[in-house]
Amino acid sequence: MKRILSILLLVVVCAGHLLAGERPKAATKTVIISGKVSDPKNNELLAGVKIECEACGKVVYSDLDGRFFICLQVEASQNPAIEFAQVGYSTKTLKLQEIGANTGNLEISLEQE
Repeated sequence: MKRILSILLLVVVCAGHLLAGERPKAATKTVIISGKVSDPKNNELLAGVKIECEACGKVVYSDLDGRFFICLQVEASQNPAIEFAQVGYSTKTLKLQEIGANTGNLEISLEQE
């Protein structure tokens, strides 16, 4: 009896997923972006800068040396925006395609407001 109930439960769960209309996931790629954030006026590295990719649902913050590292899963056709924000500084937004091949060596400058 337990075996029949287990099989029935498995069939119901599988059928629920099939009937839910879930579409197959698009091809994704992993993009790793790292670098440092600074204030160009005094050449000071900025700690606690918020680095966010809203489309990917990822947020990280720069460390005490202004360095950051973010790993994103994006659809191959996607060009999400990456936003760099710090209180007292103008926000900078870059599209993934703008960053291009320099994903491991970014130097971001934020201007004081």
